[in-house]
Amino acid sequence: MIRVRLSLIFIVFYTFLFAQKEKQVPLLKVLNSIEKTYNIKFSFSEDIIENKSINVDNEDSLLTVLIQQIEKKTGLKIKKINDRYYTIVSNTDNIKISGYIFDENSKIPLLDAAVFTKEKGVGTDEKGYFELKGLHEKDTVTFSFVGYENIQKTVAELKKENSITVYLKESSQTLNEIIISSYLTTGIAKNTDGSILLTPRKQGVLPGLTEADVLLSTQQLPGIQSPIESASGIHIRGGTPDQNLILFDGIKLYNTSHFFGSISAFNPYVVDNVKVYKNASNVKYGNHVSGVIDIETMSDIPKKISAGAGFNFTNADVNTTIPLGEKLGVQFSFRRSISDLLDTPTFDKLSQKVFQNTAIADGETQAEEQPFIEDENNFSFIDFNTKVIYQPNDKNKISLQQIRIKNDLEYELNNEVDNQSRFDFIDIQNEGYGITWNRGWSENLSQETNINYTNYKLFYNGNKKRDGTIYDYTIKNNEVKEVTFSSIFNQKLNDISALNFGYQFTQSDISFSLDQENLDLFKKANESDKKANNQQTILVEYVLSKSKKYNFNVGLRTSYMPLLKKTFLEPRIYGRVQVLPSFWLNTSAEIKQQYTSKIIEFFTSDFGLENELWAISNGKNVPILKSQQVTFGFLFDKGGWLIDTEAYYKNIEGLTSLSTGLDNSSSETIFNGKAAVLGIDILLKKKWTSNISSWVSYTFGENTMDFTGFNDGKSFKGNFNISNALYVAQQLKFGNFDFSLGWTFRTGLPFSDVVDGGFDIEQEQLSQKIENRNQKQLPNFHRLDASATYDFYWSKKRKVKSKIGLSFINIYNRKNILRRTYEEAVDPLNPSRSIINTVDTFSLGFTPNVVFRVQF
Repeated sequence: MIRVRLSLIFIVFYTFLFAQKEKQVPLLKVLNSIEKTYNIKFSFSEDIIENKSINVDNEDSLLTVLIQQIEKKTGLKIKKINDRYYTIVSNTDNIKISGYIFDENSKIPLLDAAVFTKEKGVGTDEKGYFELKGLHEKDTVTFSFVGYENIQKTVAELKKENSITVYLKESSQTLNEIIISSYLTTGIAKNTDGSILLTPRKQGVLPGLTEADVLLSTQQLPGIQSPIESASGIHIRGGTPDQNLILFDGIKLYNTSHFFGSISAFNPYVVDNVKVYKNASNVKYGNHVSGVIDIETMSDIPKKISAGAGFNFTNADVNTTIPLGEKLGVQFSFRRSISDLLDTPTFDKLSQKVFQNTAIADGETQAEEQPFIEDENNFSFIDFNTKVIYQPNDKNKISLQQIRIKNDLEYELNNEVDNQSRFDFIDIQNEGYGITWNRGWSENLSQETNINYTNYKLFYNGNKKRDGTIYDYTIKNNEVKEVTFSSIFNQKLNDISALNFGYQFTQSDISFSLDQENLDLFKKANESDKKANNQQTILVEYVLSKSKKYNFNVGLRTSYMPLLKKTFLEPRIYGRVQVLPSFWLNTSAEIKQQYTSKIIEFFTSDFGLENELWAISNGKNVPILKSQQVTFGFLFDKGGWLIDTEAYYKNIEGLTSLSTGLDNSSSETIFNGKAAVLGIDILLKKKWTSNISSWVSYTFGENTMDFTGFNDGKSFKGNFNISNALYVAQQLKFGNFDFSLGWTFRTGLPFSDVVDGGFDIEQEQLSQKIENRNQKQLPNFHRLDASATYDFYWSKKRKVKSKIGLSFINIYNRKNILRRTYEEAVDPLNPSRSIINTVDTFSLGFTPNVVFRVQF
């Protein structure tokens, strides 16, 4: 009888609750009915069931089935305490979402796109997949990727979707600036103003590089080369390295490398982007006649804490980015060489190249034969930088930035039998500080104001001792102190045009001192020089741009130099127009001037390192550098094919050459001259699939120089002239693996014949005669490089990411001659007579490198 009554009660409840499947019944009413039917008790907070209604399927009648339906349809969690009591709690603390993120236009998955809330976040894998757990229903999830517009959705919205697919759209600002998004590889783009944009943290692996070395990466671009195979020895379209302007967060740097040019002095893992100009640089850049490399670190307050650490066979580094609230963020990076701690094959190969034909190489050779002993040969470098961003509101942002670069070399050689010793010490450092204020006055008017300070120091101390007494020494100092102030306004006139205008002030102090003594010759020389220069500049630029259709930049810099009492005008024009759906034409013209440059000194030539010094133009024997450049080219981009071609003509005036004939000659003569550069850059690239691409770049260039009173008034090729350069590269991405292979070919550098002109009795020295100034050519240069990296995560939570990589430079160990010079030496057959020896400088041999990184 009891069972019959229960059945009747359940039928009534069942009919009441499930008569219409689609009918929504308040959850509280459903729970009350279940309590009465099954003689149980629910314990819950009224706010978690408030306004909740459900419809329960009428196919099953078991209590466990009813509970499962309620949990599924309400997102609540019902826990059984005992046979009578149950608790109902919110289940919003353990919601999981997963899905994919793609580029809206290309539909290519975005690797390392960020998916985060205020408390947690993850990155996407190579397929664009993400998985985020432990979320609250009311949480807001942000989908973000550098250069793209953010998308925000609540967890409540996302959990309704069975499969989450997010398409991110490139930000309007990025779209207006970029014309080619993958120029060589991912992370390298071409802007509408002709500049190249490198994003190291998004950059695909390049041949010969395990990491996105900032300066070495730029040398993959057509028209940018390093004839002496170094990171900082960047020659842009026939210009020399000291004619380039290199900025780090607005701070001008006079030393940009470690280990005498071998490695860039910038940690790529904190660099947001690098903008490279080969021509027609923005009007805000001054005091250069060649290219511009503008490096920028963190530009916005970070959303979450991140940190990284790693090492390769030359250095180890750590970096971190920390948000200190919603208005303040900090970034820090530190790198240090490991050469004084660990002997690696990479450093050995770099050392062989750097120290060849120097006192260190001679000392090592002598040390192999008694009685010479190499007591000390220590080299070390560090670099660290800090950036702090404070944004009190939407209209103001203030950033403080700092960088320090330091290199030290200490070398000592002893001869215990003769009680002789030699000691050499070099300290090279560049530190800089800056403050930037960005102000948005209105929707159409913004302002950027910078104050920067840079200090470059080079100190050399070398001496020779006999019986504990110094009989020969050289002490050299070269220092640059520079303060800059810049305030530039951007006035948006309408949707397609803008006006930039502003004022810049620069104060440069450059000093050089030399103290040298040779007691054997009873000769003592003390020389010093100090120059200061102030420059005031007013600049204005008009920009007309409509996405990829056209872009025109017309600008003018007007600068006054009190030191020379002269005013300089620097007009710059750049234009690009789309003439067909996938075809653009571009042209540019510019005039530039530069008042700081390097000249060569030979007082420390017997040591063989860092014999160039910075000097200020004085209008006389060191004149102002001036350049004029015009370009014309076209760009084609369709169906994975990219062709970018530019022809150019550049003329540089005011060159200074401090020539001494042979390196160890004591006579010095300063010559002034000019150079004319005619060339063409060609890039041909094919993207076969989203993971496979190939490219070929070719550069033709002729650099002709003329120096008054030099070479009998005849023109000759520049010392670093490379007539033809070809680069072929292949890149393949397979899962988490990234491979690249590249082959470099270029014609050898020019060199001169030097012949023995006999012994000059009056001068009491060997007379040398140069024949065919730079008319001969070294053997062609070529080498094969390769790199491979593998990215992986330590756990399924994807919170810790790692990378391991391997690179090989000059795989087939080609012995390339980089440079040929001559020196006077004692004739081994006749010690009373001197002869001329040929001195060749060779490139890197086969050089491996390994990298390992961890990113949190």
